[in-house]
Amino acid sequence: MEIEKDVVYKQLESEDKSTRRAALLDLKKRAEKRQLDEHLLSDLFDPLIKIVSSDKVENLRESASIILLALTTHGSISTAQFQAIVNFSVDRFEAEPSEEVRLTLARVNHAAILNQNVQPVYLENLDKLTQLVKLAVRDRYGEVVKEACEIITDLSERNEYFRLQADFFVEPLMQHVKSQPMKVRVMCVKALEPVMIYSPLTIPNIAPQLEIFWSESSPMVKLAMVLTIGKVSLKIEPDDQNFHLLFPLILLGRCNEFNEVSDEAERIWKVLTDEPGFHRRFAKSFSKLVPKLLADTENWNNDLRIQSAQLIYQFVREIPDRKLELSTVMEILIFQSGDDQAPVHNWACKAARLIGETCALEALTWLSDQKQEDPEATNASGLTIYSHIVHGFLNAVQSHYPARTLELCVQLAVRFSSLKEISLLECLETLVEKDVGIPVDLMNQLLFVTLSLEGSDQSDFLSRKLSLLQPMASRLGLSNIDTMIQQRLPSLLTSESDPAQWTITSPPWKILQFVARDMKMIDNFVFDLLCQTIAATQCPEIKLKSFNMLTGSMSHIQCTDSAQLQAMLLANVKWKPGRSASVLRSSAALCAYAAVQHRKLEIIPSNVDAIANSFADLVEDEAVNTRLAAIRIIQRCLLAGRPANLDSLLTTLMGRLNDISKDVRQGAMAGLRDVFIHWRAQGASCAMETKFVDLVRVLALDDDLPSKTFADGILQSMLVDLSKMDITGEKGSEVVE
Repeated sequence: MEIEKDVVYKQLESEDKSTRRAALLDLKKRAEKRQLDEHLLSDLFDPLIKIVSSDKVENLRESASIILLALTTHGSISTAQFQAIVNFSVDRFEAEPSEEVRLTLARVNHAAILNQNVQPVYLENLDKLTQLVKLAVRDRYGEVVKEACEIITDLSERNEYFRLQADFFVEPLMQHVKSQPMKVRVMCVKALEPVMIYSPLTIPNIAPQLEIFWSESSPMVKLAMVLTIGKVSLKIEPDDQNFHLLFPLILLGRCNEFNEVSDEAERIWKVLTDEPGFHRRFAKSFSKLVPKLLADTENWNNDLRIQSAQLIYQFVREIPDRKLELSTVMEILIFQSGDDQAPVHNWACKAARLIGETCALEALTWLSDQKQEDPEATNASGLTIYSHIVHGFLNAVQSHYPARTLELCVQLAVRFSSLKEISLLECLETLVEKDVGIPVDLMNQLLFVTLSLEGSDQSDFLSRKLSLLQPMASRLGLSNIDTMIQQRLPSLLTSESDPAQWTITSPPWKILQFVARDMKMIDNFVFDLLCQTIAATQCPEIKLKSFNMLTGSMSHIQCTDSAQLQAMLLANVKWKPGRSASVLRSSAALCAYAAVQHRKLEIIPSNVDAIANSFADLVEDEAVNTRLAAIRIIQRCLLAGRPANLDSLLTTLMGRLNDISKDVRQGAMAGLRDVFIHWRAQGASCAMETKFVDLVRVLALDDDLPSKTFADGILQSMLVDLSKMDITGEKGSEVVE
């Protein structure tokens, strides 16, 4: 036996490459068959180490490392051999180009650690051992990294001084958690478990980073994260200063869409909640994490914002007292509800409903206390959170609704009434239809809000708004919507600011617009208010919309004050410079014609001069619609009486017979035709004699074929009895021509 050892030793030390190869192949075959004497390690240790560390032939280094692995796995290792293996591995690891040799070296050291139970040996070689593991973890070959992770796990179990090493493994392990393939990442995450358990001070450098990597990780890596953090949370002291950093990953696991991850997170959560004093520690941890959650809410990274929203929901869901940190939570929820990422918005809404179930009063009070000019608290984001709090409150409370909470619900509805959001309408529907016992004064406020709500993009907004008014009428003890509006409208509008101060966003103006335009309810009060608004307001848009509403509703206006209507219309058809003034003139003129057409404004001898004089100048207005309306009104004036400026009016009308607009030309022709026929029937030939030839001359100059055809019709209807007209001589010749 001794002779054999000597022979093998000499062969391994030989300068001849073939001799070394033959000896190594023989030993390798015996190692694979487990026929190597375990005592060979002490005799062959030095030449094997020499070959692995310095032989230039890669397959010889690989064979030597495999034999060394077999001897260290199945044989006992002395302290000196352990130290030698660690030292030469540290020196060789970075210089070794072969991945397989590096992997075998890592396994040799792993086997040496498993065969070493003497604690002083670990302490004596602690630095070198730590350096070796760091080199292996940083290796570019994934299998080497996985072996290094297993070494860390076994070191934590066998080395009493592991806590002195743990900190050094954090940085290389965390580098691979994001960059390596999935299986390597899983191993790295698992290797972090003993590091955090034996050195809790490393948790701040690990748990927050894992949270950042969460969204980009595969389900298997997420499962490894949950398992690792869960085990750490069950093994370290609950009162550890860094314990709160472990909760986010467990809570994120509960929100995960993969059942394996969420089920494991739920299992860990149940074990944690069963521990004494857990809820106290959880509340304390939440307070510590609130600043971080607030910062993540504004992070540029979409995934982190989604995770922050999920965590807020989970904390609100599990916190014993949801009033804890409520002001900060409300601030976060309002910010999240306006996020452009739908998951962030949805999680915030779910959290708001949970708050509404248990502490709606405090949450609504916080919203109410925010300054009116605060854009975050009064914009659509604030409305979204408000509506979900109200829904949560109404769903949780089935009877005996607190009066103060209901009052805040109504007050905030008034505050948000300027927003074009369907969510406020939905909230009002729930408040009214559920019959929560809202008193009459608050119901009047809700009526004010409902009437002032403007339509949004939803096509059914108006129908839902009208449907909401019926239960409101019932709650107020009224038979129908029309009766409710007629009774309540004066008090709702007169209690607000003067019409002169209204803008297009003023709630009273919105209410007036809804009643007059959408419901077409223009009674004496609404008519008077529209006239007052037109007369008093300085806002061109309000004037324009008021005229349009009057024009559109003129056929079914219940009753009007003709004198008031005439004064308002004549005041607004006066010429003023500017584009806005032109548009308003046109609207007023169209409204006046509608009033005349539907007999809401009668033209009689007593007012014919005032009306004719006011519209005479508009016949030459730059707007076609204005000219047309003026022509038709002057026609009505000429049919109703004999204005003092008759000659001027006829001349003005005939001036439009060559208007650039065909519609205006035809309107003037038709008007003159009707007037001449009417006067002829009345026997008033004098005016016809004066203007007839002028009219014929103007018609003759019109080259437009349709106009000429129309002109022929006028002449045929007018020239029924020329003998009654003094058009002989020169005039007659001109007429014949």
